[in-house]
Amino acid sequence: MVMEAHGKCPVCGSEEVYVMVDTLHCKRCANIWTDNKNTKCTFDACNVELPPSIRTWTPLVNESPELKMEKQLEIYLKKFNGRFTTAAITSNIGNIQMAMFRSYLKKCVKKRTLVEKKDDYGRYWYSRPD
Repeated sequence: MVMEAHGKCPVCGSEEVYVMVDTLHCKRCANIWTDNKNTKCTFDACNVELPPSIRTWTPLVNESPELKMEKQLEIYLKKFNGRFTTAAITSNIGNIQMAMFRSYLKKCVKKRTLVEKKDDYGRYWYSRPD
């Protein structure tokens, strides 16, 4: 059963909030959270004790683009057994653009934390130095 509730979404500030299954849902951004004031929901539709896992809403921590690219580099090295090519990567890596990732790889090659080799087909392969 879905009921309209009065309140605002903590993410987008929309007043289009409704209660469903002991949680609050935003119609605009589809955010799901619970009431932080009490351990019980304050709306009449749900006076049930909420489990600790869904009591609070915590936003994601914004990481720097450099840290995101370093994590992605480690994922590719692990996935392709320590050596990968940019030809095997999609054009966008999450919210990182391919051109930005390539410039990060070039910077790592200059710092000598990565080795770049070109094969006979013109593909660049990246790996850690031995």
